[in-house]
Amino acid sequence: MPWCCRLTSPCLRWGSDVTTAPRCCLGWLLVALAVTLAGCTRGPDPAGLQQDVQQQLDELFGSRMLEVQSIKRQGSAPLAAKADGRPQAVVYYNAVLAFTAPYDPSDWSGLSPELIANALGATDEGVIGLAGGRIGKGTELRAYGSMIYARDGKTWQASLLPRGTAQVATGAGSAVKATELIERLASIVNTTPGLHEADDEIVAQELGEALRDIKLRLNRGDEGWLIASGPAGGEYVRFVESLRPRSEKWSVAQVNTDGSVTNALMLDTGEARFGLVQSDVAAAAVTGQGASAAHGPLRHLRAVTALFPEPVHVVVRAADDFDSIAALRGARVAAGNRGSGTRHTALQVLRAHGLNPGDYVLVDSDQPAEALQLLAAGDVDAVIEVVSAPWAQLNTAAAQAPLQLLPLDSAAMSILAETVPGLVPLSIPERTYAWQPGGVPTLAATALLVASAAVPDASIRRVLEFLYASGPELERGVSASRLSRERALVGVTIPLHDGAAAFFAAEKQSTQ
Repeated sequence: MPWCCRLTSPCLRWGSDVTTAPRCCLGWLLVALAVTLAGCTRGPDPAGLQQDVQQQLDELFGSRMLEVQSIKRQGSAPLAAKADGRPQAVVYYNAVLAFTAPYDPSDWSGLSPELIANALGATDEGVIGLAGGRIGKGTELRAYGSMIYARDGKTWQASLLPRGTAQVATGAGSAVKATELIERLASIVNTTPGLHEADDEIVAQELGEALRDIKLRLNRGDEGWLIASGPAGGEYVRFVESLRPRSEKWSVAQVNTDGSVTNALMLDTGEARFGLVQSDVAAAAVTGQGASAAHGPLRHLRAVTALFPEPVHVVVRAADDFDSIAALRGARVAAGNRGSGTRHTALQVLRAHGLNPGDYVLVDSDQPAEALQLLAAGDVDAVIEVVSAPWAQLNTAAAQAPLQLLPLDSAAMSILAETVPGLVPLSIPERTYAWQPGGVPTLAATALLVASAAVPDASIRRVLEFLYASGPELERGVSASRLSRERALVGVTIPLHDGAAAFFAAEKQSTQ
């Protein structure tokens, strides 16, 4: 038992518990207990906590953009000790903050609102008051945040709590008639002797695809909204979860897929009704180019709206001597899986820098996090990912090994902007990552919400009304605040769904 949690009064020697102690000692015990609980408090007092939170915010913006108005400590909990043996604790708090200058969370060229959640040690749902569009000076936010502290002698030093991970929607429907098949399948998997690792991987892959298809086929009706998103734990999954209203019925579900290329094919064949697709992948899909060359033009894809930008991240270890993308000749490069939009875009980015297939070793990775782990371990030399910034998994990997972002060459960006519809110049702003010294010039795709042409106009209208609804009762997560009516058609590279065209035409008319 820690020293701060022991009572050593001789009063306790009168019996086995407090109730048997003499009455004259009970007052002493209450005082001692209060002192003990105070001594067990981990981390700073509220004034110190407020100062630390404010410092984190000031470092994020480089100035006093968001000011802590009040803070209330909600308790603390011990964490595992640091590598050097120093004790750690997490301190939880509620805070009221106010902007000291205008801020637009949907401004693609500015700092992402997700960075505010990071600085506050809050989950995507833990910041209340952010909404798409310009936020005026004096606007208040509420935050349910946390800070990690490490003991340094007699003082506590603060550090950021890594951002919470959004829960991944899971589950698949099943029919009563399927019970026998499920039991037979379980019998095969559980009783087959000598199931090797390779065999297990095959079974897992086939079952995963089967569950995905079952879930999609069961959602052919007009009720609810099921969306083909991307790999489990990826940014598409996180964004869809961020759309969840705080006080309204949630009728949206998602199914995990390999990514944009797979989603486009599923939409065209009718396997899915809605999906997230990169703008450049969508453009190639409807023209039968790039990753869609083997299938020909996909004629049933229709854009619903643009959601958020996805900058190209080219990540290498800081200790290596790669100073440009062209220097990756002969390198081992992880660039998404075969069904991902990242793979489609990465090959074009490498080609624009003079690197053709065969000039580098392409390494498959099932998940972006897996690719970053390979990079940190030295098993690959570079990771290319088309993903919203900040990329949460990149921050986690950077804590394991120092990393850096490579800028895209200006000449290569000009070539790509002219030849690849859907890619636009965009800099990853300074301070997006704590270890990033300045802005990083790159290109960005747009995450598009795409639907099958067969989806009724009324369904499209309801989806758009849901996305762009506002009000306290519809407060969503931080990531969803990147939605903007003003940018709803930015990066749209394929025909709009008739329902979406009618919706935005009516919106435009109502504002004139």
